[in-house]
Amino acid sequence: MSTVAALGMEEPRGLARASSRSVPYTAYGVAFHLSSNNDGILAAMVMAVPFGAEAGEPHHDDALIVSLDELSRDESFSLCIGANAPISGGELKPMLEQLRTELMVHIANQAKDRVFVHAGVVGWQGHALIFPGPSFAGKSTLIAALVRAGATYYSDEYAVLDEQGSVYPYARDLQMREPGGVEQTSLSSVALSDKVGNGPLRVAHVIFATYVPDGRWQTQPVSAGTAVLEMLRHTIPVQRTPARVMSTLTAMMQTATALRSERGEARETAGAILNGIALQIGAA
Repeated sequence: MSTVAALGMEEPRGLARASSRSVPYTAYGVAFHLSSNNDGILAAMVMAVPFGAEAGEPHHDDALIVSLDELSRDESFSLCIGANAPISGGELKPMLEQLRTELMVHIANQAKDRVFVHAGVVGWQGHALIFPGPSFAGKSTLIAALVRAGATYYSDEYAVLDEQGSVYPYARDLQMREPGGVEQTSLSSVALSDKVGNGPLRVAHVIFATYVPDGRWQTQPVSAGTAVLEMLRHTIPVQRTPARVMSTLTAMMQTATALRSERGEARETAGAILNGIALQIGAA
């Protein structure tokens, strides 16, 4: 059985399986190479690349090199990302998860014309709703509930913004966790809904929703300045390009309002959010 089959994956089509065992990729203008000393591992790496990555022609020498090799002497694996020290492990799946995470952060840091904010995003009545928050904050659960309630899926991980503050789809499979758990399971966006975003939207609302057991949805306004400062904590390239990040978030808030509330269970909260916004738009 191949390495990919052992992980429960399908073999990707079009993978060059011969001598080079290397595949060049580009995502949001950021170049990187995947390489391995094992064809099966390379196929698994291809399956683990972040959303938006596309295979292409070989790049210049400044492209990030990501290698994941099998160490035959002890049946373990070695992951090396750029100039960082290699990471060794005895199981392939956690190594692939780390590869995906590290690549996502690298792309978010290096993209020249996009700003990546840790946030869930849905489309509703022609505008975007953004829910900033860190991992383990319940973003994916709330986004899934909003999509089931009729919103259009854009992202459960990043709000990808251009310099004018419009948000683009980052429609990867949703990564769901059981309450209190750390193990993730993938939920296909196609299986969840046929409503998946395919173009940029202006942002109507930035919503800071904090899960509290038995919490009630009672929104309070948040000033644009406070919203920008809070989003800076969730924005990937803020230390590399602070001026560009600040300009992008400020442009986004020119068309958006910000709200804050505790929330209870996701399904009830989703209905309250969408119904409340529909009423606001209808009264406008």
